[in-house]
Amino acid sequence: MEPPPYEEAILHPPALRSEGPITSPPPTYYASLSSPSTPPPTYGEAVGPTQAVNGGRTRPTVVVTQPSAVPVTVTYLRDLPGLVRCPHCHHTVTTKVTYLPGGAAWCMCVMLALMGLVCGFCLIPLIVRGLQDAHHSCPRCGKHLHVFTR
Repeated sequence: MEPPPYEEAILHPPALRSEGPITSPPPTYYASLSSPSTPPPTYGEAVGPTQAVNGGRTRPTVVVTQPSAVPVTVTYLRDLPGLVRCPHCHHTVTTKVTYLPGGAAWCMCVMLALMGLVCGFCLIPLIVRGLQDAHHSCPRCGKHLHVFTR
C-alpha cells in the first residue's frame, strides 16, 4: 500500500494509536520563567557606603583587598626569576638570573662532536638557553642564592 499524496494527507488528521500511552506536549518555554518578586537594587544602593537592609537597619560596606605576594623558598627557584626573601640582606626581591652553560650543554656538545658535527655545530648547545643552568642572585646585595641545573 502506498502512502497518500500530500494534498490528500493534509485533509485528514493522523489516526490515533491505541498501543502506547498518550503523552502531553512539553510545557512552553515562557511558562517556566517567572518574574523576580523584588527588583534588583540600584547602582547607588549596591555601591554606596552603606546598604539599606530590611527594617531600616544599615550595614557597612565590606572592602576586599588582594593579598600581597608571598615569597617562595630559595630552593624552589627554577629557570625564571622568582620572588624570594634574601637570607643575606632579608629583603623581599625578584632574583637576578644569569645563564651559564652547565652539564647538559657540555654533554650535548660532546655527543654532537662524537657524531661528526665538529665544524662549529657542536658548539650550538652552549648558547641554547634551554640547556643552560640558571644562577640566581640577589639584586640588592649581590649574594648568590641558588643554581637551577639541567
